[in-house]
Amino acid sequence: MLIPALTFAAILIPFAGVIALLHNKQYSENSVRLMLTSIGCLIMNIGSFIMQTADSEPEAGVAIRFVYLGNALFYYFFLTFLLSYLRVKVPQMILTLWAAFEIGVSIIHWSTSAQELFIGHYYFVRNETFHVFTAQIANQSPIYNTRNIILLCLLTALLTYTVIVMARNKLVSERHNLGRLAGAQFIVIGALAVDTFADPGIDIMPMLCALSLLSVVVSMMTDSFFGVTDSGHEWIFKQMENPYIITDSQYGYLDANAHAKALFPALERLHQNERIPDEVYVLFTASTTHFSIGEEAFERKVTELKRHNSLVGYGLLLEDDTEQQKYVRLLGSYNSRLQSEVEEKTQHIRKVQDSIITGMASVIESRDNSTGGHIRRTSTVVRIFAEELEQDPERMEQLGLTHQFLQAVAKAAPLHDLGKIAINDMILRKPGKFNDEEYAEMKKHPAEGARVLTEILNEVDDEEFVRIAINIAGCHHERYDGKGYPHQRSGEDIPIEARIMALADVFDALVSQRCYKSAFTFDDAFRIIREGLGTQFDPVLGKLFLECRERLEKTYAELNSGEAAQPSPVCS
Repeated sequence: MLIPALTFAAILIPFAGVIALLHNKQYSENSVRLMLTSIGCLIMNIGSFIMQTADSEPEAGVAIRFVYLGNALFYYFFLTFLLSYLRVKVPQMILTLWAAFEIGVSIIHWSTSAQELFIGHYYFVRNETFHVFTAQIANQSPIYNTRNIILLCLLTALLTYTVIVMARNKLVSERHNLGRLAGAQFIVIGALAVDTFADPGIDIMPMLCALSLLSVVVSMMTDSFFGVTDSGHEWIFKQMENPYIITDSQYGYLDANAHAKALFPALERLHQNERIPDEVYVLFTASTTHFSIGEEAFERKVTELKRHNSLVGYGLLLEDDTEQQKYVRLLGSYNSRLQSEVEEKTQHIRKVQDSIITGMASVIESRDNSTGGHIRRTSTVVRIFAEELEQDPERMEQLGLTHQFLQAVAKAAPLHDLGKIAINDMILRKPGKFNDEEYAEMKKHPAEGARVLTEILNEVDDEEFVRIAINIAGCHHERYDGKGYPHQRSGEDIPIEARIMALADVFDALVSQRCYKSAFTFDDAFRIIREGLGTQFDPVLGKLFLECRERLEKTYAELNSGEAAQPSPVCS
């Protein structure tokens, strides 16, 4: 009863393998192939056990059919498992023809007449040494042995390749797996050789096939054979619509789906545990989450794959984000157009505002015949001063000025005499100098200008411009020493924009002809301003203003030549 007992033990090995795969929920393609290999081995050993313990030849004849059915399943799925695990490409047509051949031979075994025609005549003898039935074949066809020889050649070639891959592999766990597979192949090759070229008296192939699976089954039961790849599959198979790639903990290639291989063709040529290409490695390690690959956009998700709290690999999922990114780009384009339109409208509004400001200033100037062109000239002086000042960023920083601030000052300059709108025409148009009463009335125009601007600019959103315009109108006649009007403010208590305007206003009054005076020379004008530094004018700004002399003289020469044909200020 020794042989039946060993065969019964051989039944338990593939049975345990199937249970281990089901228990660990191992459902990858390789796991399924190995499960079908174990089922084939299980059927083969059950058939062998039935034949060994049979009481009659007919019973043994039925059992031999199960033996061959299990034999066909075992070798087909064991070889396809090896080919897949080792990533050896075989045309699908060859695998299909081989499967058809095994199915055909299995069917032949279930028909006595076809069996005798194509295989040979089976007869059964009882081995008196071991007290079991054994199968013998009379008039044996070459089909069976030819098949076994082809299988021997294939398995020997795969065993050689397995050893080569194992020698090159640097990952210890994978080398252990390859070593177990090499051992299994060696045992199967031995079983085939004995079955083909020797006659041991009993059929030991089923037991040896079961023995070949022993180390693999033990590995599966300890959950270490498919540890990395299948740990990722449970997570990854839910995302099959998107590219996914699995590596070991050292970024050695393990697996990828068809979408990933189409995206990165280099993956097709990689062997297990071979370093992944740099273009893929970047996706695993980058800090950003969105990538464009060709014309497609993806969002990357990387997960750590663990077994018993130990890191064994990484899974990379690339979710197709192309459509969403198209919407983002469309939205960005729409926002850009909208922003452009807003800026265009804002520029238009600014131009309208500037036109209104210029128009308001022109209305005042038209009432004051003594000042001819004063508004335009003082605005030009302020602009020149601002441009010269901006050439020295260090001074700008010391004074706490910005480009936007100086632009606002130049824009508000035409409004500095807006308060004259409240002055009686008799005074405003008077030829000659004012008397004390008239001068006192004229001195009200800064405060009136600030009041008027406060009211009419109330709805303007640019708060800085409003403040600057009101300060210029209300304080441009204040003096640095506090002896100005209307509020006798002094020093830096006077807004800096008003101190700038004071320089431009006095300078133009000095060098321009009025009905009650002739124009001063530039030498006299700059001398008067220089003498007024620290009393009438801000000394720091005044020094900077004096540095603008060259440009101011050139500008006034151009302005005067343009105004030569115009009548001189009229005093009516």
